[in-house]
Amino acid sequence: MKRIILILAAIAIISCETKEENTDVAFNATFANTGAPSITIVGADYKEDLTLDSNGTVTDTLDIPSTGFYNIVLGRDRMPIYLEQGKSLTIKMDAKSPDAPVFEGPVAAENVFAREKSLRAGTTNPMELYADEENVYLESMAANKKTEDSLLTASGIKNETFLKVLNDEEIYTTAFTHNMYPQYHAYITKNDDFKASSSFASLNNGVNVSDTTAYRNSMAYQQMVDNKIQNDAYEAFMEDESEDKDMTMIYLEHIDSLYPNGFAKEKMVTQYLQYGLSPNESLEEVYAAYKKINPSEKNLAEVTKRYNELKVLTKGNASPTFKYENHKGGETALADLKGKYTYIDVWATWCGPCIGEIPSLKQVEKDNHDKNIEFVSISIDRKADYEKWRKMVTEKELGGIQLMADNDWKSAFVTDYAITGIPRFILVDPDGNIVSADAPRPSDPQLRKMLDKLI
Repeated sequence: MKRIILILAAIAIISCETKEENTDVAFNATFANTGAPSITIVGADYKEDLTLDSNGTVTDTLDIPSTGFYNIVLGRDRMPIYLEQGKSLTIKMDAKSPDAPVFEGPVAAENVFAREKSLRAGTTNPMELYADEENVYLESMAANKKTEDSLLTASGIKNETFLKVLNDEEIYTTAFTHNMYPQYHAYITKNDDFKASSSFASLNNGVNVSDTTAYRNSMAYQQMVDNKIQNDAYEAFMEDESEDKDMTMIYLEHIDSLYPNGFAKEKMVTQYLQYGLSPNESLEEVYAAYKKINPSEKNLAEVTKRYNELKVLTKGNASPTFKYENHKGGETALADLKGKYTYIDVWATWCGPCIGEIPSLKQVEKDNHDKNIEFVSISIDRKADYEKWRKMVTEKELGGIQLMADNDWKSAFVTDYAITGIPRFILVDPDGNIVSADAPRPSDPQLRKMLDKLI
């Protein structure tokens, strides 16, 4: 009998030693009077759609990949929440009540603090922060940090896991803000020559931008890294004096130097190529480089679809055509401009960057008025903004040929050129063939170099 008892005890010990730690989250939530059929919980590497019953309630078990911050997406609204593996969370909210959501469970206090922190952040105008001179900006950041620390102390939260996650998130969001400061300060103050000090540039030196685990677990880390890598790649692009330089290839080469193939690299590159894939001489090289990172079938299919749309828009292919209303009366078609180069600006009255290019566009037009080129601006404003378009063309004394597309983003010319963002500039040769489906902007010195060679 004694031997049997010892054996049973040994089995019990083995069972304790091999039992897996509970990582699930018992999740209960009620979102009353929202009318929403479901909510979505999203994280850095997580997405779960949960159906709400007629009372706006859901009870489920969440198999989250890691402890950290997530977002509840309810319609157009997002609410940050903190989820900790093995700990339950209950949320009660009534859309008709002015009261804040009620959190219950082992991490209730943590979620109250996370929500209040998010609300405080929402009251800060980042443009005002970025407009400050460097020393004032840093003083404001330090004051904000001091306030957050005092509020955290006052909360009485002792959960070391939460405090570690919160501290990491603070490091990531601060680094992101620092990354954004130089470019936004230059933009807001209209000081294109602005350069941050060397000491400012070194503020993020201690932040690891190639931590694949953090990239998988933290949305704040993803945002910080994505922005940092794109900024660094852009700076390298601007410093590269070769004529055949390509921003997307420089970005891919930079990613390769930091990350092995895997989740982080695939997500960054796939997202970047949604807009960074361009119908230029590097299209085939970029597409081949993407396939080498071994993307998932789903992502490869999406990028391949975009690639197929763009490869018919490379240099030498016949340009898609247009025939739209001319601000001066009648209609103008691309065929009417045959025999001349045509520089096309796709824009809209609501597009800030488009408006920002107008002075440069006017100057380029002026400098080439006696050459074999026509300048065409195609507005993709909604029909409801037709008079706004006519008024802006007149008030800003826009030159060239001013046209308005017939169906805004769904206009044939826009969809045929696979345009997903504006401003977009296109150059067509005298025979109606594409010179560049994504030509340099008027403010880019490369445009003048291109035109000088052609006309």
